[in-house]
Amino acid sequence: IFAALIIDINQQEMKNENEKNCLHLGSGPTYSDSPSDNVDSSITSSPTDTLRASKNPTAKVIKNTTPILSQITKFNNNDFVVNYDNGWNGALIGIRKILQLNYSGSSNYANYQTPKGVLSLRLSGHNANGNNFDSGHINISIFVALFAYPHIPSGVEYTEFQISLETFNNNPQSTVKEIIDATERALKGESFTMSIDIAEEKHYQPQTEKQINKSDWENK
Repeated sequence: IFAALIIDINQQEMKNENEKNCLHLGSGPTYSDSPSDNVDSSITSSPTDTLRASKNPTAKVIKNTTPILSQITKFNNNDFVVNYDNGWNGALIGIRKILQLNYSGSSNYANYQTPKGVLSLRLSGHNANGNNFDSGHINISIFVALFAYPHIPSGVEYTEFQISLETFNNNPQSTVKEIIDATERALKGESFTMSIDIAEEKHYQPQTEKQINKSDWENK
């Protein structure tokens, strides 16, 4: 009986240790985004992982944006309530419903047909991996800087708007409205712009494979 009790105790300790390790492995931030419809491609990885060779299918293009514009009108008329109680991640739930964003790989994506071409919009809590955008689209990334990783050079052109956590926390309503307003203008054919009081804008030009490899070597 005493021997069996010792075995049971050891087995329970091993089980507790395994559960602890599993929780630890799943707690890191993800940095593998992909604008896919049904595939969740998130991984726990180093922020420098590029996954250049493996692109998942992009989300379908929303050609009829009238329902989204109607939702935006409801938001502007205070007929659509966004919950700000749970910070940026909570507000994202409301934004996702208004803009019909798909959640994938720890970020939120949608592709819209606009008068200027296909707009690919990404919202997240960390900066983008440009390799996950389509080179033929107007690529826009917006993130509230819960995490900010080193920029990954890519062969895709995109513009990124970084919002500090302090800016969002000081006035989440204004921040969300700025995101919604900027998207509305873009859906109607205007350029995607945000107030400098809300977001810092960075434009990334596409780089050749030679330039990317050189950058990788210099960063080692």
